[in-house]
Amino acid sequence: MISCHQLSQMASDYKFNPRVPLRLYLKTCVSLLEEAQESFQSGNVQRSYVMYLRYLDLCTKKLPAHPELLGPQADPDRILARKGYMQLLKLEVPAILKISEDLRLQLERSFAQQAKSLASNVAKQRPLPKERVEEIKLPSTFDESRFKQSISTLQRHTERATAAFQQKESHLVYPELPQLSHPFYAS
Repeated sequence: MISCHQLSQMASDYKFNPRVPLRLYLKTCVSLLEEAQESFQSGNVQRSYVMYLRYLDLCTKKLPAHPELLGPQADPDRILARKGYMQLLKLEVPAILKISEDLRLQLERSFAQQAKSLASNVAKQRPLPKERVEEIKLPSTFDESRFKQSISTLQRHTERATAAFQQKESHLVYPELPQLSHPFYAS
C-alpha cells in the first residue's frame, strides 16, 4: 500500500500549461471529479484520493495564476470561464476538501491495519528466540525502597503531564473552511 504522502506527490505530478484555455481546464476539473467518483465507487480509494487532490491542486494552486483569470475582462468567453471558475471555488472546492480529508483518514487507518497485520504475520512466521534469563547482581549500595519511591514519583509526573496534554488537546478548535466573501466572488 502507498502512503498518503506518496499519493499526494502523485497527485501533484502533472503538467500545467497556462497557454491552454481556461475553459479546457474547467472541463478537466469536471473529468477529474468524475474519475475520482468512479474510482471510489469501484473501491479504488487510493486512485479516488489522488484524483480529488489533483482537482484541488489544479483549482487552488495552478488556475489562480492562469492568464485568462488575470487578463482583461472584455471577452465574453473569458467572462464565462471566469464565472465557471468562481463557481468551482465557491461550491465544489469546500466539499472536495472535506471528502479528501475523509479519504485521507480512511487510507491512514487502512495503512495502519495493514502494517499491523503484516507485523503479526512476520511474527507468526518467525518465532522469537527464547532469551536466557540471567540473574543480575545489584550493587550493595542499591536501596530498593528508594528505587520504588523514584518510580512512583516518575509515574505521578507522567500521569499529570498526560492529563495536562489531554486537557489541552480537548480544547483545540479546528477552523471552519474559508468562505469567499469578497465582492469580486459574488455571483
